[in-house]
Amino acid sequence: MGIQIHRFSVSVNCHLPAEGVATDCVQDFQKRYEDSGFIILPESYSDDGAPTRLVINCHGAGGTVTTDDSQVEHQAATQYLVANGFAVMDVNGLPFEYAAEMGIDIRNNIGSPIAMRSYVKAYHYCMEHFNLKPEVFVHGGSMGGISSTNLVLSGMIPVIAHSAFCPVLDTYNQIYLRPWSGGLPKEALGKIYGLEKDGQGEYIYEEQKVCGYNPAKNKKAECYPVPVKFWQCVDDPVVPYEVTERFIGRIKAAGGVAHLRPFPYGGHEPQDVGAPIESPCGIDVYKGEKIHITPAVEELFIWINNYN
Repeated sequence: MGIQIHRFSVSVNCHLPAEGVATDCVQDFQKRYEDSGFIILPESYSDDGAPTRLVINCHGAGGTVTTDDSQVEHQAATQYLVANGFAVMDVNGLPFEYAAEMGIDIRNNIGSPIAMRSYVKAYHYCMEHFNLKPEVFVHGGSMGGISSTNLVLSGMIPVIAHSAFCPVLDTYNQIYLRPWSGGLPKEALGKIYGLEKDGQGEYIYEEQKVCGYNPAKNKKAECYPVPVKFWQCVDDPVVPYEVTERFIGRIKAAGGVAHLRPFPYGGHEPQDVGAPIESPCGIDVYKGEKIHITPAVEELFIWINNYN
């Protein structure tokens, strides 16, 4: 049957009630929007044979998931996993209509509660419509680091192990203080979490409003629920390496299984560092085309296979 890409949508409630407001009226509402998702099924997939293992690959702010394309389906890591029998899924985590109404750039779901609802809905959609094992692997890249980490910490789906390339992990030190793309994620942060503005029209950061969705401050992260490994370049100009180092250090100090794999150079692209491997341990052909397997991509595949 060959490799199949199935595109779908899920209905997501995007209303976030105000915190700590005393009222005798209804405070929470349903305001639903359709969010776009996709799943790639490997050649080995069948509806009635042995179930397939799913990897949720959370995209970065350089791309999206639309009704007919996505960022991660073009990545070597995704193609390598699918070529070797894994299904791969992603969802935009920010419905297009909601983003347009709020004036939020569609590429910046920033791992928010809305993104979590979307990923959980997409997970259940895939479990209901395809022959998949219920326990999944979670991966992320850049902004997908905070989406994937918050998804793992939420405990809302069964996760085996977590991985990420150059992950965003800190809403204050990264999204608020060092936003990429000319400040677009900071704008998303302010609008999604309802941050107040000062006299100059600048958002005022309030940790309480982001509580639970900032991995760097989430106490649950210290007792990390699954094994985790991150790959990052020490000269990353977008996501400070030191933040990732501290995050992994917290987990290790609490006795968790956590690894940080540094690269001596490469900026914000650990998956591009190093020469392609001549003889990778997995199948390196996707839809008839050879995949260029770099060290980070090979190591990610080995990491996932260690727990599969």
